[in-house]
Amino acid sequence: MATGQAPDLFRSTVTHIQLTQAQAVDARAAAAASAPVAVQAPAPGFYRRQGKRVLDLTLGSLLGLIFLPLIALVALAVLVTSGRPVFYGSERIGYSGRRFLMWKFRTMVADADEVYERWQDTHPHLATELKTNWKLPHDPRVTALGAFLRRSSLDELPQFWNVLRGQMSLVGPRPYLEREAMRPDLAQAIHSVKPGLTGPFQVRGRKGLAPLDRMTIEAGYASEAGLWRDLGYVLRTIKPLLKLDGR
Repeated sequence: MATGQAPDLFRSTVTHIQLTQAQAVDARAAAAASAPVAVQAPAPGFYRRQGKRVLDLTLGSLLGLIFLPLIALVALAVLVTSGRPVFYGSERIGYSGRRFLMWKFRTMVADADEVYERWQDTHPHLATELKTNWKLPHDPRVTALGAFLRRSSLDELPQFWNVLRGQMSLVGPRPYLEREAMRPDLAQAIHSVKPGLTGPFQVRGRKGLAPLDRMTIEAGYASEAGLWRDLGYVLRTIKPLLKLDGR
């Protein structure tokens, strides 16, 4: 029905432009909210540049000597129960993406790789779970002694050697396998420091953490590393060790 009034073309155009601009702002905001947030590590200070290495050498040497009888005892137990090799070297990604061999006591059967190849054909659903969650609650490749060593974290004692060599630090993110897919922004932060023998993952609950939650926690370490915080992580590691709360 005609009203006798001419339409306000100017107001209609302005309203359309404002609506279009508002929609564009909303779209940009939604895109920003869904995009990964880069975790930037601060510029390294004295502790990150030199002090951390001094702590690794002094405290790492002291702890290594204290645990030396226990290391010898575990090595003998592995040798007696499942033979050679006693140690297992796993290639991991370290500082700045450099690869290195991380040493552990062997906790699996000697032919673990061959067992896995056969096992993934007969248990494809569990093989998929291993690739997704990076571990299995009951891995058939783990020996009886190996299960105890994992719960007690005694299998990680040989990593004092990695610390003394400068490939790892006493405190830091856990060293990742190449097959463990990492979100690029979190990987950048995690690899901006050396991986650690202990760290946020160990003291904040190793069990029940999804891979993304674990990576987020460990990426935050890069921005919080400091002498007192690192010493705090070392002390706080005692509790989960006594609780046999390993993976």
